[in-house]
Amino acid sequence: MYRKILIANRADCALRLIQACHDENIEACLICARDNASQAIISQADDVIYTGMTREAYTSPENILEAALSRDCEAILPGWGFLSEDFAFARRCRHLGLHFIGPKTQHIQLFGDKLKTIQTLSALMPMHSQAMPCNTPILDSRLKDSGHHCWMLKPRCGGGGKGLESFQSIEALMARLTSLSKNLRHYYVEPLIPEARHIEFQIFGDGMGRIDVMGCRDCTPQVHHQKWLEQSVDLTANLVLSQLCDELMHAFASLKYQSWGTVEFLVHDETAVLLEVNPRLQVEHGVTEMALNTDIVRRAIRLSCMGPQGFERVKSPNNPSCTEHTECLEFRLYARTAGIIQNIGFQGFEWPHHKYESDPSYRLETACQPGDPMTGIYDGMLARFIVQAPPNQALKKLKSWLKDWHIEGIKTNINDLNTLPSDLNTLTQYRR
Repeated sequence: MYRKILIANRADCALRLIQACHDENIEACLICARDNASQAIISQADDVIYTGMTREAYTSPENILEAALSRDCEAILPGWGFLSEDFAFARRCRHLGLHFIGPKTQHIQLFGDKLKTIQTLSALMPMHSQAMPCNTPILDSRLKDSGHHCWMLKPRCGGGGKGLESFQSIEALMARLTSLSKNLRHYYVEPLIPEARHIEFQIFGDGMGRIDVMGCRDCTPQVHHQKWLEQSVDLTANLVLSQLCDELMHAFASLKYQSWGTVEFLVHDETAVLLEVNPRLQVEHGVTEMALNTDIVRRAIRLSCMGPQGFERVKSPNNPSCTEHTECLEFRLYARTAGIIQNIGFQGFEWPHHKYESDPSYRLETACQPGDPMTGIYDGMLARFIVQAPPNQALKKLKSWLKDWHIEGIKTNINDLNTLPSDLNTLTQYRR
């Protein structure tokens, strides 16, 4: 097993990765911004290196690689965001003899282009995608022949809904494409499906053809394409998703996919449209971990260090021995205004402690502390609250847990929970 790993991330993500390293008896070396050093995080690391100011500390390949080599780290654990999907950085790590914990470089590069992703997977599994490149000379006629009137314009690279635009007519879309002119090759279009559910599958491969499809999550509720509620899904109760599960297993086995990944779809009735593949750890991976009682980060570390012999099967939805379905639900707490965090926590407890922390059906992931400034430089996510419950009981359990939670100094999205229906199967109306 590795002796020391460099954690190339910050805040709650860094804490999550440090914990996984310690659970494997590995030293965790943390990079940190000089002007954003959180004592709560630093105190958990075995070693700390200051690699720059603000975001530069987490996005400068040269500084991060120098830090890893100077501390004799054997591997780099990127988590999500920053350089986690930078194939050039992954390649440089491997050229320098450092293990980049995650997918193969060629897969990071492939899935960084959404249109190429759709084209590649369409050749490996049945799909209904009508994605089209914008720089085709017959695009106008193809749009009219498709039978769709509403369309989405998307950048081929990037994530998180950045740069996404919707159009209610082909004429409006074509006018926008005219304004893009020489940049058309960087975009593609696909039909707008407003009533679809946003479904994502958690996959994990050994790099030699063995694939676990570890389940799927419903991430339909979104604000400006930003996820804020994720729910585990019982695949055995949905034929379309169950078939997708099998097809994904075969497709990614043929690619010899390695380590973690998330495959995202829009699902409407019996139609599933591929959105993208994220070749990294996903923020909401905790939902799947809780549902299957596994640790995806530790699995990735062992696979990276030991190769295919470090691959471990789990009781997954494509495995007949899977345990009875329970519902896991995650709420992402976001800051909606700038300010200083004050008086955060559960009544009667010092943040982040709470009365259920010894119960494995409750999980709180956070690195924010009273006094932390929210400036907008980094992502505004403050915490993730995850619960596990019998079917149709998770939302009630989550609300009950959070009724004694409070925060002062900034506004958050906590009240969005009160807008949710008791039946989470009607969540398509919460995409906005």
